Amino acid sequence: MVFHQNRVELVHQASGTTISFNALDALLGWKREDLPPLQVRVAEEWRKAREAEIQQQKAVQLTYDWTYTTPYTCTVDLPAATPEGLTDGSGAQQRPIGGSGLRHVPDFVCSNSTAAVATTAAATGALAASDAAPSATAAGAVAGSAAASAASPAEQLSSSSDSPWQPTADQIDRGLLMERDPILFYDEVPLYESDLDDNGVSAVTVKLRVMPRCWLVLLRFWLRVDGCCVRLRETRLFCRHDRPDKRLEVLQEVKHCEGSFADLRARGAPDEGPAYADGDAASQVFQAVAPVGLRLLETRRMTLPGPQPAARA
Repeated sequence: MVFHQNRVELVHQASGTTISFNALDALLGWKREDLPPLQVRVAEEWRKAREAEIQQQKAVQLTYDWTYTTPYTCTVDLPAATPEGLTDGSGAQQRPIGGSGLRHVPDFVCSNSTAAVATTAAATGALAASDAAPSATAAGAVAGSAAASAASPAEQLSSSSDSPWQPTADQIDRGLLMERDPILFYDEVPLYESDLDDNGVSAVTVKLRVMPRCWLVLLRFWLRVDGCCVRLRETRLFCRHDRPDKRLEVLQEVKHCEGSFADLRARGAPDEGPAYADGDAASQVFQAVAPVGLRLLETRRMTLPGPQPAARA
């Protein structure tokens, strides 16, 4: 089910820059990444049992990523006259919106290992371990993924020269998020979901939390294919707005985790079952067994245009 009218939007009024999340751009990312289809064991057994019938009837077999996995992170609408310093030229698609004078920039981030893993899964019915072992620490993974992003622009599905995101070593201030500040606003918005013809669940949701000193958005794609694998792609956007002496910066953290249940179990993660009942539970599992299952971890930042901070004597 696609909730095409659902939308989360954050507007920086001083510049007209908008960060938003919507189902159609998320599905555009799914179409562009075009992962090989997973083959679940039941479907493979059914196909083998009816192979003669399929050949006799010359049945057309559609091959596409029926898990609806998306590399989507967010959409940025940039003013037509982008101030110098807002963009870094790392690559993003742009297309104009109506007479709004904005450039519509959906952002997609994926890793080459995902396609390789999915290809293996199509042949074996389970996701194989990544060839490149992730760094043992979060800092090492961030540095490694940032370098990989700079060295391998092909991993970015966005393709033009106006991406507002720049690689950074800065981290989300999780200490601030754990403070007992009041939550001024909270909401959870579904973008699309599917039961995969009773083979599991695939869903994209957005969670938004606003506090007196900062705000946080979590975009999560969560996939569980019964008897096969689990996949989690999370994008966090974080912004502090309590420092008038500094320009506003939005930090973006992109994290991809996945694995077959057999591989995860062999490496110390829980077996298939309640541990992967929903996206929150799956996220906790991957945090507990990290770096097992980690495919990608990178942080980027976007500096919003505005007046220069006042000089201090």
